[in-house]
Amino acid sequence: MDNFYHILNVSENAENQDIKKSFRSLAKQYHPDTSSLGDSEKFRKISHAYKILSDPASRYDYDKALNNFREKTGGIGDYTSHVHTVDGKHLKRLLKEILNQGHLTSIAIRFKGKKLVEFSAPMAAGITLIGAIKAPIAFLLLNIGVASFFEVEVTNQVITMYKKAFSSHESGNIIEAEGLYRNILKQSEYFVPAHMNLGMLYRQRGESKKAVQCFTKVLDMSPFGEIGDIARRQLKELRGF
Repeated sequence: MDNFYHILNVSENAENQDIKKSFRSLAKQYHPDTSSLGDSEKFRKISHAYKILSDPASRYDYDKALNNFREKTGGIGDYTSHVHTVDGKHLKRLLKEILNQGHLTSIAIRFKGKKLVEFSAPMAAGITLIGAIKAPIAFLLLNIGVASFFEVEVTNQVITMYKKAFSSHESGNIIEAEGLYRNILKQSEYFVPAHMNLGMLYRQRGESKKAVQCFTKVLDMSPFGEIGDIARRQLKELRGF
């Protein structure tokens, strides 16, 4: 699996502005039309890496795939649920860090599996934590305790769209589901469950060639764990060996 951070010569915790700066420098160096060192293949790889890492949601899914590849793991739930466990004294700080990501649609806080509060991330960011977060969180900490552990679940546009696509797929609305899966992959190429479910959809529709392409793509990104096992099984059944 390609390491896009290495391709752009940045660290894996690089800030967005550092990624952009490095991309511009490398693009200028390797652009086939403007440099004596021009290399169209190198330029293509640099541009693709930047496309993935410059968008927060896409970068998050890529980071998950990269980590799973290294750890030789991979589960569907890794992509469809982003949950952070934190003790009460760090809850406000975590929420501020999450909101700074700027690509989320909602945040829910749970305690012992029970949802305590949920709010729109854009709304909370727009009013700088006052009202939507400050008062409810202070109330929770006062009544439940600073030493308690909370689960903070965050949702972004990709996950929201995936849930809608999955619901459409299950209900038999194949055309809508296909369109949603494709839109997801335009936004976040490394959202592996969309590749997987698109392959299932094509297989269901009898389009074996397209299904094989999807499952092969899954194995390129996530060859290990639950995801890898499912993709290999699907390919074996499709190919008959």
